[in-house]
Parts: sequence; C-alpha cells; structure tokens
Amino acid sequence: MVDVARSSTMEQIVVTGTRSTISQSQSPVSIDVISAVQLQKLSHGTLAGALNYIPGVVAKRNAKDGYTVQMQGFDENHVLILLDSQPLISPTGSAVDLDQIGVVDIERIEVLRGAASVLYGSSAMGGVINIISRKQSKDHLKVKYQSSSYTNNNIDSADVGQQLQLDASQNILGWQSSLSLQKIDDPGFDYDTKTVSQSAPSTDKHFVNLRLSKQFEDSLELSLKARYFSDDKQKQRYVIPGQAGEISYLSQVEQWQYDLGLNQGEFWRVQGRYLNHQETSGDSNSLRDADIKLAEIDSQYLWNISEIELVSGFVLHRDELYQVKQASEEGTSGTVEIDDKARDSIEGYSQLSWQIADHEVLAGIRAQHDSEFGWHSAARVNVLFSFVETQQQQWQLRMGVGQSYRVPTLKERFYIFDHSNLGYMVLGNDQLKPETAVSTNLEATYLNQLNSSKQQLSLSVNAHYARAKDFIETVTDVDASAASGLLISRYSNVEQAVMKGLDLSAKLSLGKVNYQLSYSYLHATDHSGEHLSDRPTHQIKANLDWQFPFDIHGLIYLVYENGSYPTEQQVGVEKDAWSSLNLSLSQSLNKNWHWIAGVDNVFDNHQNTDAIAAGLLDVRPLSSRRVFAGISYQFY
Repeated sequence: MVDVARSSTMEQIVVTGTRSTISQSQSPVSIDVISAVQLQKLSHGTLAGALNYIPGVVAKRNAKDGYTVQMQGFDENHVLILLDSQPLISPTGSAVDLDQIGVVDIERIEVLRGAASVLYGSSAMGGVINIISRKQSKDHLKVKYQSSSYTNNNIDSADVGQQLQLDASQNILGWQSSLSLQKIDDPGFDYDTKTVSQSAPSTDKHFVNLRLSKQFEDSLELSLKARYFSDDKQKQRYVIPGQAGEISYLSQVEQWQYDLGLNQGEFWRVQGRYLNHQETSGDSNSLRDADIKLAEIDSQYLWNISEIELVSGFVLHRDELYQVKQASEEGTSGTVEIDDKARDSIEGYSQLSWQIADHEVLAGIRAQHDSEFGWHSAARVNVLFSFVETQQQQWQLRMGVGQSYRVPTLKERFYIFDHSNLGYMVLGNDQLKPETAVSTNLEATYLNQLNSSKQQLSLSVNAHYARAKDFIETVTDVDASAASGLLISRYSNVEQAVMKGLDLSAKLSLGKVNYQLSYSYLHATDHSGEHLSDRPTHQIKANLDWQFPFDIHGLIYLVYENGSYPTEQQVGVEKDAWSSLNLSLSQSLNKNWHWIAGVDNVFDNHQNTDAIAAGLLDVRPLSSRRVFAGISYQFY
C-alpha cells in the first residue's frame, strides 16, 4: 500500500489530473502517488505487484500470466496505463501487461480513479495509471542484486530467482544521459511437481532504457529516449495420448520504444512516440505470431491569465496489428487471423481551471475523429472546495462528473481464433460500437497536523457511481454454433452496466511510524441486475511502516478481498475470498550500501488449480510464498 497523505512539509507535485504541475493537495482531481522509494520496497523489478497496494485498486493475473488492474468496477480493458502521459502497447487488446514494465528509472506513479477520457482519450473509463520516469538526476552509478525462492513450491529445490539492476546517470558535454539495465530470471513454481502441468511459468526478462536530454536557453529542453524489452516465458501444460513430448505454453516477446520530446518549460511541448511489439505465443502445437505497432504525436499548450489556466492539446494516433497462426505442418503456410489492420484518430482537447480563493473549478472537453467510428466527444467538470479551520486542520471536498469512452480494439473487430479441433472459435465483429460511460465521484478529506510537522492524521471518504453502455464482451452465437457444430463466440456490444461503490481510507503518521487502513465496497451489475463477475465486493488493505534504530525500516502490509461472483461458464464456487500478508525489512548501512529482505504471501495462500480445472470459481491468486533478499551499492 502507498502513502497517499498530503503533507505540508513534503508536498508531492502531480500532473495527471490537470496535465500541468500542481501540488497533490491542491489538485481538483484526487490523485494517489507511489514514490520511487516505496516502489523499490513493493516491487520485484516490475509493476506486477506494486499497484495492488493502492486503496481501491484490484490487481489480477491474466490467462497469459501477465498482470492487469481493475478500478471502480471497470476491468483491465477500461483502465488506461500511460508512460509519461502517453499510451503503451496492449498485447491482449486494451490491457497493458504490468509485468512488462520495469521499475529502475521510475520517479513516481500517479493514480487517478474515475473517468479521464477528456484528457487521455479512449479506455480511460475506470481511471488512469500514469508512470512518470525520471527527467533529470544527479550523476550517479548504482548496482543491485536480489535473489528469491518460492520455498515449498519450487519446481526444483535448487531453483533461485535472480534480479540484477544497473542504474547510471552522467552529464556529458552538457547532455544529461541516463542508462538503466535490468535482468529478471524467475524459475516459476508448481503446486504439485508429480503432475505434468506447471502452475506458473519460468520467465527471463531484459529491460534496457536510455535517455538523453539537454537544456537550452529560454527553458527549451530536448529529450530522446529509447527502451527495449524482451521476455521469454515457458510453462508445461499437458501431454496428448499417443504423441511424444509435452505441450507447453510459450511466449517470446521483443518490444522497442522510441520517444522524442521538445518543450519550453510548461508553456508548450511536443512529444512523439513509436512502439513496436513482436510476440510469438500460445501452446507449442498452436503458436501465433503478432506484430503490433503504435505511433503517436501529442502536442500541448498552456495559458495562464490571472487565476485562470487553460490547457489545450492536439493528438495524432495510429494503431496497427498483424497476426498469423503458424502452420501445424512443415511445408504449409500459416493462417492469417488479423491481416494488417489499422486505425487512426485525430483528437483535440481543452481544459479550463479557475482558482476562486481557496477553491477551484475545472471544466474540459475532448473531441476525437476515428478512422472507423467517426466523431466522438467527452466532457467533464470537477470542483475543489477547501476549508481551513485552523493552521493545523483542513477540510476538502472534491466533486466530479465526466463522460468517458473506449473504441473497439483491432483485435475485437477482426480477430479469428480458430480452435475447431477443440470444438470452438472466437470471432471478431467489425460492427462493434464504442463503449461509453458517465461517472461521478464525491470525495471528502480531513487533514489534521498534530503536535509537530511530522505527525499527521488523514481521513478520506470517496463515493463513486458509473453507468456504462455498449460494453464489449464475448457472447455465444447460437445460430452459427448450430450451423457449424462448434461453439462459436463473437465480440458483441451488450446492454448497460452500473458500478457504484465507496472507498474509505485513514492514515496516521507519527514520525517514525506510519499506519494506513482502507476499505472499498463495490456493487457492479449488468442490465438485468446480475452481478458482474470477477470483481470483489469488499476489499481491505492495511499497512504498518516502522523506522527502527540504526536506520532499519520495516513494512507489513495486508490485502483482503471477498464477495466475487462466478461467470456463466463456472459451475460453482471453491473460494470467493482471499488474503495475503507481506513483510519486508531494509537498511542503509552507509551512503553506499543498502540491503532489503522479506517474505511475500507469508501464509502461502493460493488458488486450487484442480478446482479451476473443474470449472469452479477460486478468487485466490495464482501465487506462492516467496522469500527474497537483495543488496545494492551506490558508487557515487
């Protein structure tokens, strides 16, 4: 879990809610923040686990052993993941895999819950997670090594996970250069080594990040960034009687990203991004090759006139997708499932902020023309009321209502997933309509600076309500199934869904001891009143961060969820609640040496794979107790 208190002594600067820098406590849109220091304590090299500790955020492991999140009842396809306010590749549709994002050069993560399509466009229906990378840093060189073990769920008793990081920055001839390298080797785990199937895959990941930037006169800055990511994943699955060898799930990914940016302070900026994601994945007897491209140019200008701030921007965006199923026999050609499909969009937005004494009004609108769906628009209004009772006590009330939307992905429109040999097919639908929603949020916050600047009490209550239309889901095509003798499913727009809930959070900071407790309630139903599946009704998160003598820091955090509902395909419930307790200790021995050690999932609470295979709902994660220890050295 993260520290989301607003401190008067160490005020956090955020950008996601307004697209301009503003203190976290004065943002008219509520923003939660994970700092780089917290991220190093919570993560194991990627964002996969760290975001699970933000109040109200639900982290999920998907069918491809990647990690995604849900927010305010919206699933992973409706939460937008950004890197420096620009989108990333979504290999499974609209959902970015958090396990493909390294943490070495991240400065902070900003989380906005609720509709955000006005500033960020398609998919920002449940919220936005904006990963802010380091822009400028002092010259430094740091290396880190960490090892881990899944204890009693190791595939082999000698299996050890390893993580190696290098983080460097140096000013060269007036150019600030930075380089980060990261290698993650995870052997995976298995609940029952006597069976052929393996519970979690072995993975071998590599991250390379390079950045160059230079400051010129008049606050003009030029930046160039290149990122490379690779992932080799393997998991044994089953054997086919009468055939030699085992069938495994395989995934080989290579991803390149290039960014070019030019800005003059906050007044104006132009950012360009190109991403290419190449992936071969699937069962070893049924592999698919996918080539996904993303290109975007994002420009923005900011005007300040007295108490009024106006942010306007213009975006050009293009997505491309090609996918082919490899041939099952040598000498034959593969089957093209998505044939070089593309979509383009032109988008413009404006947002006006008006400061009235201690209060603020925010209003914005976005218009988008999509090459396939024509014109679409969204608007929102947010208001911040601040009431200062004394120098130590403050009340804040945030209210917001906004529209959001998501255009169908290329995969949802054109996909042909042919598993006729197993009796089913999944087909795209080029007649899909964009999803839309109207969301409201109401948050009340109380801040009390106690006896000193290091002691603070923070209480918050957030109520949210959203009504969505034309949700895209896979439904059975009865006529096509009867005609073909196969189970044929198509992506289709379904009727509306309603999601409403309440988030409560309390944090007490007492100098060397920090406590936080949060509770989230969600009621999500479809047009017929049936509960939406795979969403917890209740969620509790708690943490205790304690600074001991000798600069030793201890962190204990608990996650508990219950009240999920099964899908139509599931025949019963094995377990609809789960909890996880995690511990870590860290210490800076001096200005150079630092160590960390801990245990994730102390009680080894995980799903029953036999129950999953039998078609039962088991909400416990595909997880294992993990013991880890690491050490780092900072040269300068």
